[in-house]
Amino acid sequence: MTTRAQLFVMAGSIGLFAGLGRGQNALSLLSLSCLIWILSEWLLFYWHLRFQLPHLKLSRILNGELESNRSLWADRTVVVQCRISKGIRLFGVTLDLLDVVPENLEMVSIPSRKNADAFGFYRTGWSQSWIVRKVNDFIEGADANSCNQLKLGLFTQSDWGYTARVRAAGNVVFPGFRLTLQSTHALFRREMFIKCEQVFRALPSFVDAGEYRSLTKKSNVIPRHGIHRLHRSGMGSELLELREYALGDPFKSIAWKVSAKRDQWMTRQYESEVPTRVQLIVDGTSTSRVGGFGFRLLDQMTYVAASIGRMATNAGDPVGGVLFDERGVRRLLPMSGEKGFQILLRALGDFSVNPSPPPSQLNQRMMDAVWGMLSQRYPELLDFKVNQIPFALLPVLPSTRARRRQRFLVAGALSEIYDLSTREQVSLIQDDTSLARRIQDLLNRSGIPWITPVVSSSERSDRDPFTRMNQLSDCILSVVAHARDNEVIVVMSDLLDYVGILEFVLPAVKLAIAKHHRVSFICPTSTFQRPSRNVSADFSGNWSTRDLLFVAEQARLQIQMEQLQREVHRCGASVSLSGEKNAIRLIMSEIEAAKSGRSKFQGVSR
Repeated sequence: MTTRAQLFVMAGSIGLFAGLGRGQNALSLLSLSCLIWILSEWLLFYWHLRFQLPHLKLSRILNGELESNRSLWADRTVVVQCRISKGIRLFGVTLDLLDVVPENLEMVSIPSRKNADAFGFYRTGWSQSWIVRKVNDFIEGADANSCNQLKLGLFTQSDWGYTARVRAAGNVVFPGFRLTLQSTHALFRREMFIKCEQVFRALPSFVDAGEYRSLTKKSNVIPRHGIHRLHRSGMGSELLELREYALGDPFKSIAWKVSAKRDQWMTRQYESEVPTRVQLIVDGTSTSRVGGFGFRLLDQMTYVAASIGRMATNAGDPVGGVLFDERGVRRLLPMSGEKGFQILLRALGDFSVNPSPPPSQLNQRMMDAVWGMLSQRYPELLDFKVNQIPFALLPVLPSTRARRRQRFLVAGALSEIYDLSTREQVSLIQDDTSLARRIQDLLNRSGIPWITPVVSSSERSDRDPFTRMNQLSDCILSVVAHARDNEVIVVMSDLLDYVGILEFVLPAVKLAIAKHHRVSFICPTSTFQRPSRNVSADFSGNWSTRDLLFVAEQARLQIQMEQLQREVHRCGASVSLSGEKNAIRLIMSEIEAAKSGRSKFQGVSR
């Protein structure tokens, strides 16, 4: 019952008793008619709520496919079609359907412009978006007869849809539909959530940085001591060695001049290059996952890793990897071809899913975030008839009482979602730590990224950076232990803020280089751009606060990048920044240098 209905009931009751007390029959009949009208509206509303809505069937189709085992791609659009597979009869009520769009999707457009008034687009403070379909106004694509039937109250099958873009790799979880049933005169209203969960895997995007061509002559290369060119016998064009003729050798491979000099048949053996293995080490700790989807440092690293994997597999080089975060270490065996590339993409997509966030203190923004999420997906658990609050005189201040009421409702909803006992529910009300842990877990399960309500700005850095550096060093050593000759090791980690403690990683890098491997570091930046000293020249006129912060961030990144390059170059490794094609071409030049056997690949700008 809405506030309007309560006012009508109150006015009708007062008028009825006043008319009976004073003997005014007209006032009594008018008030009684008003109460009967409200009762009839309630009976009609209850009939729709109790007997009609359970028969409503909804489904969702992505890119023409109903199955949830298909994969999506980051930075690509997806067409979502919501379908009412089984209709119901409506009379005297209004039904609104809302598709809860996941956080990992960004709304692009609605297919039909001429029918845009039949849709409504809303966005809250936490970037949760919905597409609203008012079924009592219009049905897109329906003919005149079906529209007339709709006006008479027949709710038949219907489709509506929208186009969205996948923000980043990970999971795309569609929880369900938000349903609002309301009487014609807005006297009664009920909000429900119909669960229609579909989970799709989002694969990282990649770019083709172009064909790489060597700028040096391989035939004039003289490798340093201990390095060979990883060549083997095959059907190449360069001579590898001469050997005695064996039965079955083709006659075209016989070296006639040498055979004449030695007075025996000699066979030419040609060389074939051995593929150079590429090992990707991706750091997915908590600092790389902070921010919205598409703006995380991890998104840059997966983008570069997928691009390197695409170019390496096209060249016939196997690609392996080591992915580590708080959940542990996952090792990918080197594989080549299209199958190996698809396995790498699926591993990066699963790795991009956020694990449970680190514990944080309870704050008001966290409460507001979970309140908005519960209002969207669990409106029935916030109903006062279901989730009752005990009466108390204290606190007296209205703001404090509102916060107390909000906390009681959130604790009751969490206890119902997680099936907690009475003692655990009381613990949520009294203990801030228990409540914060449950709220973080619920927000993470709902697809909310690691934004301020989940992980505060003061807790975004690692609790123990030395442990992180030790994990990175152990991953490099494990790759070296399983490596063969002349491999390319690509380390992707946020090292710009840890230049002062690189001595924990440099010994492992020196060991890898001593084993004749090539090591490259790729570091993401918070601005997704390469820092430059002349960035201030791009701004002219009035400077805004955003421009000043951007210039200051670029200057800080430039200083850190110079320090990092100075420390890494002393060991003989290379370093670049992700988010640009230069980083991908750097790795391809390292692969070419490993094949040629040169200690330094000339002719390529790093």
